[in-house]
Amino acid sequence: MQDGMEIRGTQDTYVAYVGYVMAFAAAVIWGTLGVFAKFIYRYDVDPVVLVSLRGSIAFLTLLAILVAGDRSKLRVQRRDLWFFAVFGLVGVALNYMSYFEALRRTTATTAVILLYTSPVYVTLGAAAFFRERLTQAKVIALVVTFAGCFLVAGGYEPRLLALNPAGILFGLGAAVTYASYTLLSKQALKKYSSWTSVLYAFGFGSLFLLCFAGGRLREVTALPLRAWLLILGLAWGPTLAAYALYVRALYHIEASHAGIVCMAEPAATAVLAYVILGERLAPWQLAGAVLVLAGVFILQAHSPRKEASLRSREA
Repeated sequence: MQDGMEIRGTQDTYVAYVGYVMAFAAAVIWGTLGVFAKFIYRYDVDPVVLVSLRGSIAFLTLLAILVAGDRSKLRVQRRDLWFFAVFGLVGVALNYMSYFEALRRTTATTAVILLYTSPVYVTLGAAAFFRERLTQAKVIALVVTFAGCFLVAGGYEPRLLALNPAGILFGLGAAVTYASYTLLSKQALKKYSSWTSVLYAFGFGSLFLLCFAGGRLREVTALPLRAWLLILGLAWGPTLAAYALYVRALYHIEASHAGIVCMAEPAATAVLAYVILGERLAPWQLAGAVLVLAGVFILQAHSPRKEASLRSREA
């Protein structure tokens, strides 16, 4: 009996280890997004055109995978299409456009740190729309995160803010729209699997993006092969592969733990941007980045332990 318990304990430890590795791998792959974007921008690609391609390729790839693997995840009720249309517009189209504009106007590291303030808006949105309680720990986390955001944006020196107000605003816009993606996902997962939700969000989001891009899509015909390879890498790596790893990690570890591990994403972006792009943060900005991560950590660490698992929905 004791041997059986020891074996089970070892197996549980191994399963948890696999989950943490998957979550960390997802964070590192997500961290490459800014690097991909910076390289692609060297080919003078319009941000709206780039995110249109990113969303469309990701949608078509996921659609092909589900058609081949599990067609049951393609079905949604007709009355829910309007919800996914709003989901795609706000959580995908507007989020992609604002974040990639931030990447074009500021550094990859600054953009991802501003994006990582999104848990603040998720917390505020959850309190407003889902009546989740604002605890003392959450309030402290909000204050710490906003203070860090102020420093990362260059608020300690107004001249820096004046140099790039658009980049900062787009970065904060990306955080707000990403928060809406999280809140809309929470609503969608009450009824559909995560893959179904992502498929329809990507589908409608890509449709809106293609409409926004319009005639600018003609510029893709002039892109060289290397640019197309980078675009495919962007769509299949930090868009699909990272999400797949994260979802699989949720099979093995709690969502709150996975969220904490994924805080490695800004660090991964910073390291990659430093090594590959030569980007650097000023000392006060580094201090701000630490505060942002500390605030997000407090939010994640004090989230409910018993969160809805995706296992039953993905089975």
